[in-house]
Order: sequence, then structure tokens, then C-alpha cells
Amino acid sequence: MKGKITAVLFILVFLLVVAVVFTFLTSLDRRREAEAAQPAGNEVVVTENTPTPAPVTPQPQQAAALPGEAQGQSTPVTAAPATPVPTPRPAAAVMETPMPAADAMPAPGGVADMGKLLGSGSFSSHTGAHIDIRADWEARVSGDTDISVRVTVYLNSYSIYVNALPNCVNIGLNGQYVSLDSPAISYDSNTALLTTELGSQSFTVQLPAGGSRDLDLQAEWHWGGTYGGEYIPVIECGGTLTVSR
Repeated sequence: MKGKITAVLFILVFLLVVAVVFTFLTSLDRRREAEAAQPAGNEVVVTENTPTPAPVTPQPQQAAALPGEAQGQSTPVTAAPATPVPTPRPAAAVMETPMPAADAMPAPGGVADMGKLLGSGSFSSHTGAHIDIRADWEARVSGDTDISVRVTVYLNSYSIYVNALPNCVNIGLNGQYVSLDSPAISYDSNTALLTTELGSQSFTVQLPAGGSRDLDLQAEWHWGGTYGGEYIPVIECGGTLTVSR
């Protein structure tokens, strides 16, 4: 009998302990749920809106009355004289002076028509052997009382082979003479005419402004060769030219 009572008491005590533990655990879970339901931060931020003061419009001050003036009468205000603003003056117009033409500009030395072309022309030979020389001339003003006449001698030919020849080109103008060397020529064509410069020379001749003069021009090429089966020792051309200033 005693053993049964002890067993019952043990069971009751065990159940009581189990109930206490269950109650404790249940209250702990409820506490955790309550803490989880609360907001993360408890701090309350209060933002203070400071009203912006309205702009204050300054009120015009009433000028104090001068001694002897009645109240309510306005004091005449004399405006200060305005500082005159200088009116900008228009820029002065720049007048461009036209440059005189090149022909009208005086050249160094005071000759107004220096270099002016006075005339040009040409003289040719007629050998009849399809080989001839031509003398081109050109006269220009070169000084107050002088002119310059340039003479250039050319050879017109078809097939020709010739070595350079010394002092074989003679040019004479109104008593002045010069001898020039001619170049070597090598050309092979019976259908196209070849023009070769043999030499050129300038001569100075007196001719004042307003004057006119006839000049004798002579040109020679002392070749001494055979062309088309014909021996030709010299080819020459020339004539009289007139220059007016």
C-alpha cells in the first residue's frame, strides 16, 4: 500500500513539473511574438517646419518738412543733372586710292614706259629643201633714249642629225654682230616638222621717245651639211624692221 501511494505522489509531482515547464515555455513564446510585432525603432523624429518670413517691402519715407513749411505740403525735389553720355562718332571712312596700272607706273630711273612692247615680227629663209631658219624679233623700251631688240633664231626641219657647232649662228642688227654656238640635233621624222632654237641675243639701239627708226636684221646658220641630197653651206634670212616710240 505504501508503495502505491509513493507511486501516485511521484506521478503527481511529475505532472506538476510538466505543467510548470509547459506554462513557462508558452509565456516565453508569447513574449517573443510581442517583441517581434513592435516597430524596429522607437525613436520619433520631429521635423520642425520654420515658416519663411514674407518679404518686407520698404515703405517710402516721407521727407521731413523744412522749417517754415506747412505740414502736408510736399517739398519740391530738384533732380540732379544727368551726366551726358558721349555719342560715339562714326569711324572715318577710309578712301582707297586705286593703284595705277602697271603700264602707267614709272619704273626705276624715271622711265614711265619701261619694258613697253614697241613691236615684233619674223623673217624666214626659203631654201626649197624643207630645211629653213627663222629669226623672230621683239622691241621694248629700255631707257629714256634706248630700246632693246631681242632676236631669236630657230631651225625648222624634218629628219636631221647634226653635232653642236661653235660660232655658227651669226646675228647682225644695224651694224652690231654676234656669233653663237648651235646645239646638237637628232631627229627622225619625215612627216612632222621640228622647230629647234639655235640661239638668242639682245641688242640696244638708241631711239628717244616720239622717234621712229628702221633697223636692218640679218641671221645666218653656217651648217655646211647635206640635206635631201643637196649640199647647203649656210642658211640665211633677214630684212628691215621699223620701230616707233
